[in-house]
Amino acid sequence: MQSLKRKSYFFIVAIIIITLIALSVLFYNNGLIKESLVKSTETFFVVNTIQTVGRERASKNDLSKILKKYQKTSLLSLDLNYIQSEVEKVAWIKKVIIRRVLPNTLSLTIEEFSPRAVWIRGRDRYVLDKNGYTIEKVSDDQFQNYFTIKGAEAELNLMNLIESLENFDEIYNQIDYANYVGRRRWDLHYKSGVRIMLPEDNIIDSLSLLETYIKENKLIEKGHKKIDLRVDGKITTDRVNSNG
Repeated sequence: MQSLKRKSYFFIVAIIIITLIALSVLFYNNGLIKESLVKSTETFFVVNTIQTVGRERASKNDLSKILKKYQKTSLLSLDLNYIQSEVEKVAWIKKVIIRRVLPNTLSLTIEEFSPRAVWIRGRDRYVLDKNGYTIEKVSDDQFQNYFTIKGAEAELNLMNLIESLENFDEIYNQIDYANYVGRRRWDLHYKSGVRIMLPEDNIIDSLSLLETYIKENKLIEKGHKKIDLRVDGKITTDRVNSNG
């Protein structure tokens, strides 16, 4: 008798559970519970903090214009790839890593371009990275002490020149600007007025020859204003006075 009562009890409990499950499924499918759950989830994971790490030169205002529309939205629903593509359009930003930090934070780790040279094109000035990428147009009073280049397609050939000059500090430090001539080779213009004409190829070999020849023959001290290295292994000079 007791066993029969126990079976009846479990049967009633099972019926109640099944009924509750059925009602839950019905309400969920009708959107009542589903809507409540979605709203609760979105409210709990709403973005209330946006962290940026690594921003130095990139415009804070430009970033804010992009990111402010994601404030008070669900962190879980954000398209991080799309946000990344938007942020990387901001000048100076080379790369950004975007992460969700639950429950309420959107985190941006920014890598900016490193300025290396200024390219003068007519009346305009542009700051470049080492690879010749045009970061931004700049005013005359910005980046005054940076390596300066001129000439059509100079930016496309900057990296090769920079990497070559890095081996010759004494030459590098004397340069006022470098001019890319005829879309094929460089002239180096010293602050003292000396013009060094480099060949199209084998720049490192020519600079090595120049460095040795300047030291041994004191070309700068003797008043030479043009040093021609366009012929492989040969130096031609033009002296403007007869001293020494």
